[in-house]
Amino acid sequence: MGRTRRPSRFPLLRRIRHLDQTRGVRHFLSYLCCRALLSALALLPRPIGLRLGRACGLLFYVLSSRHRRIAIDNLGIAFGEGLAPGARARLARASFAHAGMIMADAAYFARAVRMPIERVAVYEGREHLLEAAAGGRGVLVFSGHFGHWELVALLQARIGVPFSMVVRPLENRRLDRYLGRLRRVTGNDLISKYAAARGVLRALRSGRAVALLIDQNVRGEGGLFVDFFGRPASTTPALATFALKSGAPVVPVFSYPRPDGRLLIRYGPAVPVARSGALSDDIRAVTQECTRLLEDEIRRHPECWLWMHNRWRTRPGAAAIHDPAARGDATAAARSLP
Repeated sequence: MGRTRRPSRFPLLRRIRHLDQTRGVRHFLSYLCCRALLSALALLPRPIGLRLGRACGLLFYVLSSRHRRIAIDNLGIAFGEGLAPGARARLARASFAHAGMIMADAAYFARAVRMPIERVAVYEGREHLLEAAAGGRGVLVFSGHFGHWELVALLQARIGVPFSMVVRPLENRRLDRYLGRLRRVTGNDLISKYAAARGVLRALRSGRAVALLIDQNVRGEGGLFVDFFGRPASTTPALATFALKSGAPVVPVFSYPRPDGRLLIRYGPAVPVARSGALSDDIRAVTQECTRLLEDEIRRHPECWLWMHNRWRTRPGAAAIHDPAARGDATAAARSLP
């Protein structure tokens, strides 16, 4: 009789080795699945594809109890007892459906950029962006995972101010290259968050717009705690740091789906940015004001924000007091980008 193999005393190490050995296969299959799904959607009329995306978002709401719980808990944090449990659930479902629609719309990006822009989007406040860009110092355009942030970035190049977008590269390199090509189709370029400080400052010096999303939780010591829905939230100081270092104006942009299928894109007036005292205090003030503007938009259209993100996960502590980003270190601030 052969010897019975005893179970390993280190099952976690075996699991890690297995994941390392199969990573390439898993990444390739994920890439093929994404390409096949978007290619299949692209064969359908866009309204039908977007409805399917919304249905997938609702299915994810049903299947992912973790993300469903985070979304409903976040809605409770933001709106308190003023929002009944049933209303929280309805808003959470609407948010998941909206996120599914955003993901599905990637299948139609190449088609959208060939259409007359007035058939895709309606603009308000475009003069705020163009005036800021005309100053010659570049422009920092900020938003959050709100509305249709991807289509806003895709279309902005068509109104004369191409984007340089700070992104986190995916571990799956094939999928990262594929999605990168979609994002660059109108002349935008991408800056890896791991080399963001140099890339952002170079883009601003060349007069480009730089896109930053400021609504995700920052882990570790890089976050700056500012008020968000009445609770301290760990927020990237990168936007304020780059603005104060470069002198580039800061312009908010938000978007909302319209009943006719087009996207309403609204640029706001430039946020006041000026040195008035200690640099760390100025960074905090600008970060707080930009976060307030984002909160105001979310309150108006809560169904358009990504509530499934664990926004208040990091809690204040000693790290916030000694935050290197708040001292104006652009490289450290860039590391805090989501």
